[in-house]
Amino acid sequence: MTGLRWTLAALLTLGGTAAADTARPSAADAATEAIAVQGSHRGVAQDQIVMPRGGELSAQMRFLTAGPIFGDDKLEFTDLALFGISGRWSLFSKLELSGNVDLLPKQPSTTDEKVWQSVGFGVRSPLGRNIAVAISGGGGHLMNHGGMWTRESLTLEWKKPIHDEFLAFDVQAGVNGLGLSAKETTDSTAFITEFAVSTTALFHEPKGHWGAWLGIAYAVPVQVSGRDPTTELEIDPQPRLNFHMGTVLALVPKWDLFVDFAVIDRGDLADPATRLPILDGGFDQRQIVFGVTRHFESKAKRSYDDEGGNDGIRVGSL
Repeated sequence: MTGLRWTLAALLTLGGTAAADTARPSAADAATEAIAVQGSHRGVAQDQIVMPRGGELSAQMRFLTAGPIFGDDKLEFTDLALFGISGRWSLFSKLELSGNVDLLPKQPSTTDEKVWQSVGFGVRSPLGRNIAVAISGGGGHLMNHGGMWTRESLTLEWKKPIHDEFLAFDVQAGVNGLGLSAKETTDSTAFITEFAVSTTALFHEPKGHWGAWLGIAYAVPVQVSGRDPTTELEIDPQPRLNFHMGTVLALVPKWDLFVDFAVIDRGDLADPATRLPILDGGFDQRQIVFGVTRHFESKAKRSYDDEGGNDGIRVGSL
């Protein structure tokens, strides 16, 4: 409970400050485990902070590569893949609700991880033209059927337009809480609170048919307690530095195609205490993502290339 109190206190403190600010692009939420819910990829192409109307449904395949985590062999491309489905809906052009589920269709023959891996949810709302607040949470299975993990985060997002028709810088800062637990015992539980900050360059062309992002994220633990339920070791998380880049094509009103690449930092291969028993983001890994998005118009339908077609609050966001 000590870890929970730390996180709640930090979230309340940050939340009190948030009301005076306004929003970012969910471009690289890479400072959190199992990056569950991200902003709309089309938001980068059309320079929006939240979806102005309607909703979308995305499907993506993530290929994970890593060092010899599961034995003597490295985790090569196509050895392990996560299939994700996510959806989001815009309410009143001021509030975006989202959720996702991740499944494990492909894994090495030497492992027996659960097919259902994680679920997540998120809420995003602009507080002004250049700042927004995002709240997200989620949970899933630990590796080797060792228990469950839960996560919650509160983030402030700020965007600085550099060129209205091409480039913007996005900065986000917030607090993440991550808990590890097992049903069999109450002794082997752990909790981590991190302060995370990231900066991303967002590129888009004037008509909103193409977008790209390039950024880094840094996270530092501010409170740590407990033991890893799968190894019984005292957890020892280290500061993390991640890299993130990708692109999206939004050439037609109803469909987007996107590709993403991330280098995720989590601990040292030689020191199990610095890693986490989480498949998605719990250890040093690279992720390559291929995805497609289907958009759904609300009743107040507008033309894709109308002058008012991009009337969402323009604060670019992935």
